[in-house]
Amino acid sequence: MKKNKYIYFIPFLCCLLSCSETPVPKPAALPRIELPEHSYQIFSKEECPFEFEFPVGGEIIPLSGDQCWFDIYYKQFDCKWHITYRNFKAEKATRSVAFEEYRKLIYKHSKKATQINETPLTFPAGEAVLFEIYGSIATPAQFFFCDSTQNLIETSFYFNIANRNDSLAPVIDFMKQDLHHMMSTLKWK
Repeated sequence: MKKNKYIYFIPFLCCLLSCSETPVPKPAALPRIELPEHSYQIFSKEECPFEFEFPVGGEIIPLSGDQCWFDIYYKQFDCKWHITYRNFKAEKATRSVAFEEYRKLIYKHSKKATQINETPLTFPAGEAVLFEIYGSIATPAQFFFCDSTQNLIETSFYFNIANRNDSLAPVIDFMKQDLHHMMSTLKWK
């Protein structure tokens, strides 16, 4: 009979003890990203037929002998903009052919991308298409900028770190604003 009394007491005791809060470990936190104020400097080289404003803190890194192919590296975020200048008339191409070549390169990301948005934009120096690529990809934004005569600039925005675009979203949005500023300030010489 005494054993039966304890059978009822044990569940009551468990219910009573379960009402207190048990400490649960918190998930690992992401580091806080401090974004600087937007401030710009002018890119202008004698060899390049264009100039534009890009963020202070960006370092120009020339690439393989061509003066108008370069990266702008942002040490604070470990990311870069890869800038390519092309004269499509000298290449005996048309604007639409050059655009389709670039578009095919971008849509190769569709294997990993969850979404690719194309936004046509018009600026005083020409027309552009901003490509925003979502998902676990290395290049979340690219743009194709062209004037009506012969000049073409292709820009890709890359991170040098693992693709954690959910945690990098503030930096991605910040850089997209700066890319838009670059396009709006671009001038042909």
